[in-house]
Amino acid sequence: MTTSILVSTAIGSILLFIQTTWLRNGLFWGVIPDLALLLILWVSYNNKGLEGCITAFLSGIVCDLLSSAPLGYTSFLYILPAYAVSFARKVVDMDRFILPVLLGFSSTLLKGVASMILALIFGRELVDSYSFGDLRFWVEAALNGALAAPFFFLFKKLNRLLVTRKPSE
Repeated sequence: MTTSILVSTAIGSILLFIQTTWLRNGLFWGVIPDLALLLILWVSYNNKGLEGCITAFLSGIVCDLLSSAPLGYTSFLYILPAYAVSFARKVVDMDRFILPVLLGFSSTLLKGVASMILALIFGRELVDSYSFGDLRFWVEAALNGALAAPFFFLFKKLNRLLVTRKPSE
């Protein structure tokens, strides 16, 4: 479990660094896809424990340290989709294309809802939030959905490091 969490947090940190440096101008209309969220979703789906939620928390802290967001803000945004995906694995089997696209798109929507909840609690002047009326939000959701399948394929290659195995498995 520890290896899975440490490796996935390290890879998530690298993806966050890529997002904030190489992709700072965005891929499409200046919108940056959330690559760390895709890793968190994959880890949450493929592990039976809370590895995905712990990775979401730690990656969120790293993201907050790399940005000007309040400490814990991004952790909350990442934990909600990670927790939802850990329940989805009990209901739906993973395929190669449809489920990753749906997970990437719907998790971005959950992340938007979480940001709106925090904006209601703390106020819009203190916390920046997504807006469902903003086209950029929907472009980010579409980019996360479109990039989910290829990134899930890449993460599967690191299965040995990212998935916790029980001694009996």
